[in-house]
Amino acid sequence: MSVLPLLLTVVTPAQAAAGSCSGVTVAVDTTGAGGSGVVVRCAAGDPGDARTALERAGFAVRSGTGTGPYGDRDYVCHVDGLPAADACGGHVTGSASWKVWRVGIDPVSWRGGGTGGGPSAVRVCPGGVVGFSFGGGSPDRPNTMTVSPGHVVGEPGWVPPAC
Repeated sequence: MSVLPLLLTVVTPAQAAAGSCSGVTVAVDTTGAGGSGVVVRCAAGDPGDARTALERAGFAVRSGTGTGPYGDRDYVCHVDGLPAADACGGHVTGSASWKVWRVGIDPVSWRGGGTGGGPSAVRVCPGGVVGFSFGGGSPDRPNTMTVSPGHVVGEPGWVPPAC
């Protein structure tokens, strides 16, 4: 039996490590964007939506320019400067991008955000967790989270809040 290493870096600005967050726990999986693993931070209070939670947790977020085929100015292009090679010109069908993940009724697995409005359209509430990962665009570059919500939250028996 082989054991895979868990790439988890817990960064605790403002107030919280995962499990003691008095707001929304935000996990950013930088692996697909050229980073070294998963960074977990807390967005204090009630940020309302996933994009605001990402910013409030202290991640540097850069929006796209809106010049791509969809004219989308509000999509997440870079998180903490990653991926460095993306010029932020706009979404292109089939290209890699940042994806937002949420936790549904099953607290042990991630669900895609599934909105047409990007992370600003994904509702989050205190006690919850939201994830971001970069990838997609080809079968050899899947866009998935490399850790489960349970590893991020770190509280046995945690159940996502209804919001």
